[in-house]
Amino acid sequence: MRQVVLTAPKQFEIREVPVPEITETQVLIRVHAVGICGSDIHAYYGEHPFITCPIVLGHEATGEVVKVGEKVETIQPGDRVIYRPQKICGECSLCREGRYNVCKELAVWGCQDTGASSDYYAVEKELVYKIPDHTEYGEGTIIEPLAVGVHAVKRGLGDVKGKKVWVIGAGTIGNVVAQSAKGLGAAAVMITDVSDYKLEMAKKCGIDYPVNIKNEDVAQVMREKFGEDGADVVYECSANEKALNQALDIVRKGINIVIVGVYGNRAAVNLANVQDREYSLIGTLMYTEEDYIEAIGLVRDGKADLKSLISREFPLEQTAEAYRYIEEHKDDVQKVILNVTAR
Repeated sequence: MRQVVLTAPKQFEIREVPVPEITETQVLIRVHAVGICGSDIHAYYGEHPFITCPIVLGHEATGEVVKVGEKVETIQPGDRVIYRPQKICGECSLCREGRYNVCKELAVWGCQDTGASSDYYAVEKELVYKIPDHTEYGEGTIIEPLAVGVHAVKRGLGDVKGKKVWVIGAGTIGNVVAQSAKGLGAAAVMITDVSDYKLEMAKKCGIDYPVNIKNEDVAQVMREKFGEDGADVVYECSANEKALNQALDIVRKGINIVIVGVYGNRAAVNLANVQDREYSLIGTLMYTEEDYIEAIGLVRDGKADLKSLISREFPLEQTAEAYRYIEEHKDDVQKVILNVTAR
């Protein structure tokens, strides 16, 4: 089968490798689509703090089950599925507490372990979920980042119902965080960026207040839309220290600010504001099974629009071209999908 390897920054190689053999507790998936994530882009540039080459990328993948192990009962050949790409130890204190998304030995398939950029992929049965019948394989790959959004929203506020939310950054993660907040009951969501393309996409996905900070004063818009108290919670999805410090300058005292974006470099943060205004800076990583199931439910119930996020699709053998396309269209591209079954 074909397998695409990032051998060095900006260098891909397509290799022929054997189809994986499955154990009695695994399923074999014929991969149909792989989403290219922001983390993959960081790895492509050689700038991801936790990904090194060579690596087979692809932690957002959907496909059809073609074979199941003897002890697999709930998944059958022919099922259309997505998988949860978390390899954990199951024994550390964090795993025992149910926080296995930050397991001491966490290895994310496609980041620290072999990903799904290939024709077939073997996965443990408990990490495989059926995608809704109306969901195409390409849009189904975005369930994984949507689960990231669900987890992030809940990290910021246990219950976001009726709350006013500010999301910084309208890339894919910012968009799905905003959609998750809406789907989980937020009263209103403002999303900010400098890209009209991404903000227009956010508007298409039902986000209340897309704001281009090049043209509008975000503090003023927030007062107009949210009232004098402003946002109840902030989700920083841009990985931009200037944007983070702006939030620390203008949001009301005492609220939670969730760091969702992956910072490639150390950020200079105004900790004086954090201390003086008693902000809580909260990290968020990946998701738990509960978040994954909740994300699938949002898609099933029509509370998340994933299809609108897809800007382009490329066949698997054009992986290098897909990444170059993203590099050349930073301001007018959102989600790019690798169509594995296209020949």
